[in-house]
Amino acid sequence: MSHLGGHIDALRARFGNVEIVCQRPGETLLQVEREELTHGCTLTLYVALSETFPNSPPTVAYAGGRKVSIAPEDPAGVAAMSQAVWVPGKSQLVDAVGNAFNNIANLWGDVAPPSLKEVEGALASKSDSVLEDIASNPNCLESYSHQLSFLKKVRDARLRAADDVEKALEENRRLQKEVMRVRGEVEELQQRLEAQLATVQDARRRIPLLDAIGSPEALAKTFAADVKTLDTQCEKIAKDLLAVDYSSDKRDFDTLIEEYKQKAKERHIMDLKRRAYHASLA
Repeated sequence: MSHLGGHIDALRARFGNVEIVCQRPGETLLQVEREELTHGCTLTLYVALSETFPNSPPTVAYAGGRKVSIAPEDPAGVAAMSQAVWVPGKSQLVDAVGNAFNNIANLWGDVAPPSLKEVEGALASKSDSVLEDIASNPNCLESYSHQLSFLKKVRDARLRAADDVEKALEENRRLQKEVMRVRGEVEELQQRLEAQLATVQDARRRIPLLDAIGSPEALAKTFAADVKTLDTQCEKIAKDLLAVDYSSDKRDFDTLIEEYKQKAKERHIMDLKRRAYHASLA
């Protein structure tokens, strides 16, 4: 026990609530709790230390008996199976347990895994006959398990995730329709601009007075300056658009989208005019 004292003190210093569940000649079992402030629950892990610890790695599990990886950022336990995550003489128990808490929090998300206290509390309210049925009949055990609060939370979380995915898909379909509509408007504008350009070119051929209004160089510079000004305005609107959180400011987002599309149309028209004018000079 003496060589474990420093490790247990380090656990208490970081996590606070650390209990020695049992201690045998070949093994020491610890219960460690950590407050999960993000979701407002308490996570409980059990740490088994063999007689060869710290030369051998600790075993970390939660109430269901499922092992938890002590590798950093490894909720699925992939790294723990593919590489050595405990280095005797270098690895610290407090860091390994911290990694395990992070992994189980990432694995369960906003649903806390069951604790022994929750299971004991649920079973304490049942009569002896019900407990005998649960213990002896697998069907009863499965049916009873689905009544536990943490499993209900898991189902609710899965339903919320499915709803979020469906909403994202619906929004994606809506945006695709909007893109197709805008594309059609742009193509229509291009056709109208080409028709207007043909009209202007025809007018220039018919009305020599148009050639006398300013110099070609001055008019070309004016077109270029107008396009640059519209580019700057589009960039500013785009920056404002990126700064808006769509989930909380949908109205502002939609307003900026419409403003950007209108300004982009103006810029596109002006650029087509500029290109047309340069083409007419060639």
